[in-house]
Amino acid sequence: MSNKKQFSGSAYVRHQEPARLQPAIHGTAPSLRESGVSLHKAVHEYREAPAHRIGEPQKLRVLAVERGSLADRIGLKPGDEIHELNGEPLLDVIDFQFNAANIGRRTSIRTQDRKITFVRRDWESVGLEFEPIEPLTCKNQCVFCFVHQNPKNVRRSLHIKDEDYRLSFLFGNYLTLTNVHDEEMQRIVEQRLSPLYISVHATEPELRTALLGNAEYDGLMEKIERLTSAGIQLHCQVVLCPGLNDGVHLDRTIADLLVFHPSVASLAVVPVGLTDHRKNLPVLRPFTPDYARQLIAHLRPTQLKLKRRIGTPFAFLGDEIYIMAGAEIPAASHYSDFPQIENGVGMVRTFLTQFAAAIRTRPAGRVRGTVCTGKIFYPYLKGSVDRLGMDLKTVAVESKFWGPGIGVAGLLTGTDFIAALKGDVYGDFVVLPSESMVGDQYLFLDDLTIKDVEREIGVEVIPSGYDARDFVRQMISRQ
Repeated sequence: MSNKKQFSGSAYVRHQEPARLQPAIHGTAPSLRESGVSLHKAVHEYREAPAHRIGEPQKLRVLAVERGSLADRIGLKPGDEIHELNGEPLLDVIDFQFNAANIGRRTSIRTQDRKITFVRRDWESVGLEFEPIEPLTCKNQCVFCFVHQNPKNVRRSLHIKDEDYRLSFLFGNYLTLTNVHDEEMQRIVEQRLSPLYISVHATEPELRTALLGNAEYDGLMEKIERLTSAGIQLHCQVVLCPGLNDGVHLDRTIADLLVFHPSVASLAVVPVGLTDHRKNLPVLRPFTPDYARQLIAHLRPTQLKLKRRIGTPFAFLGDEIYIMAGAEIPAASHYSDFPQIENGVGMVRTFLTQFAAAIRTRPAGRVRGTVCTGKIFYPYLKGSVDRLGMDLKTVAVESKFWGPGIGVAGLLTGTDFIAALKGDVYGDFVVLPSESMVGDQYLFLDDLTIKDVEREIGVEVIPSGYDARDFVRQMISRQ
């Protein structure tokens, strides 16, 4: 259960020529053209957010001030705009934090209507909450990009393709580095924005270029070398497309990134997600149970060898792959320090471990209710819920919004839950997965809130929490 809330976006598509990406044979290494990878692709017209590039200062608007903090002491208030720090314009909130870190030195802030001079005391919290960063946007046309597969009726934030090193540093969002300019690379190094999360997909220049839908190679490996040489830690991912960047191509990617270990600390291999809304997009092969089993068998020897050699498997498979294959979820020791848990790598094992610890003292009472999740996690949640000894029904909710190819709980919408539960609720309450919602209003991806769902299904709806222990505590408290 994750608490990371990623930005995402989408594009609308103007049809040019039907794109085709015919799969290669798994485990072989034909050339790109022998694989049937066409360089013709659909043309995407992006609805871009107003992106602030480096060198374009922002006015940082204060949303909230922590009581008793530095900001409170010097008289900053919600609605204030910070224009300058020590006479220099600010790029964003990270720039503010970096330059306001000095303790015991005279510092000045210029707002829209006054100048404030102060000295920060030892360990004094700055205590400011600013408006969210406007994301820098992506101009890649990745053949598998999830945001190209959105239905039309999604909120504005899902129409933003972010490619923002700041959101990567702050929240763990993945970026390709393709759109990161030289001066932004320099800023990453100077301000020690580490760790960053990098979408690699393939290290072979021609294959990466085709996967990202670009006209030429973007110099990924040179950028990785520059960042790691400067002490920036990277966590990488591969969105695996059967027949395209798997087999020996995946082996090459792992080997190329291992050169930079431990600065490149981990690699997550996650399955491509395909919705029912792929219009005029490349034809991609979906993951199947048989393919998932082949992938596990292919990668396992490499993981074991690296575990012995460097103390970590380095390349980790997403939980969804083990579930699809019907394979046992690896032990906690497999995941080292769980470096990619927010990317769905080790989340199931973490949940099972936390749940087992939480029910060592078995609750005595009984409650009646319904607990919902996506179809991927359903078997594990049901097995755990049944161990509680309560009168709880576990429901696997189908994703009607995106289509049956999407089975993770985090992409379920309010309308999905209403369709699954209306007129068919068991018990007095319903538990919905917290990772399906964002914000204080518990907003779903289709702009419904938890209160909207509650009103439609007619019983109390509560969020699960992001930790198995939270869930168990909630159930015990209802006895």
